[in-house]
Amino acid sequence: MHWTEHTCKAFTLSYDDGVESDLHLLELLQTYGVKCTFNLNSGLGAESCWDYQGFPVRRLDLANNIHRYAGHEIAVHGSRHLDPTQLSAGELESEFTADKAALTKLCGTEPVGAAYAYGAYNDRVVEKLHSIGIKYCRTVEPSHAFVPQTDLLRFRPTCHHKDEALMPLLERFLALPDEGTPQIFYLWGHSYEFDGDGNWDLLERVLERVAGRKDVFLGTNREVLL
Repeated sequence: MHWTEHTCKAFTLSYDDGVESDLHLLELLQTYGVKCTFNLNSGLGAESCWDYQGFPVRRLDLANNIHRYAGHEIAVHGSRHLDPTQLSAGELESEFTADKAALTKLCGTEPVGAAYAYGAYNDRVVEKLHSIGIKYCRTVEPSHAFVPQTDLLRFRPTCHHKDEALMPLLERFLALPDEGTPQIFYLWGHSYEFDGDGNWDLLERVLERVAGRKDVFLGTNREVLL
């Protein structure tokens, strides 16, 4: 958390699954100068698709699109996006160790973070991630808070972008004095939700509020949490 040498507030984003909608998200991040952590599934290709609110969701072919994430952080999300609490020891090895290795090969950088598929985890899953060098892992349980957490392998985000408390929480965060205890605003979601829900403007409002502020560090999960 080197950013605490310069400011007491940090903002970070976490988006899952490596889908085509990430391309528009990446454009917006570039426009506003904001960094993000993308949690990817290396074992699922472009043939993996589903429907969300009538919007056809398609995964990116990571081999041909990993360069698009340059400047952001890539993290583990399980090779095949399986519920890790339902896997055997051997299956956990394939789901997490193989995913980490594949993403390392694709990116040239070893991932140190992760997000639990479906938000599912237990002590056995946490221990597996710890054993392969994962330093933090995001759950889906909102904290509605900003104080740094000590259990990074069970990290609770501030909120999902569909949380009705999002904007009030953000305004409260931005109004905090730039002194004292470090404060972190951690927002997560899936970029395809903006397409299916027709509300990309919501994300733009968030990015507009945090961009260019001298009192808020804008970093990846790794930069903010570690």
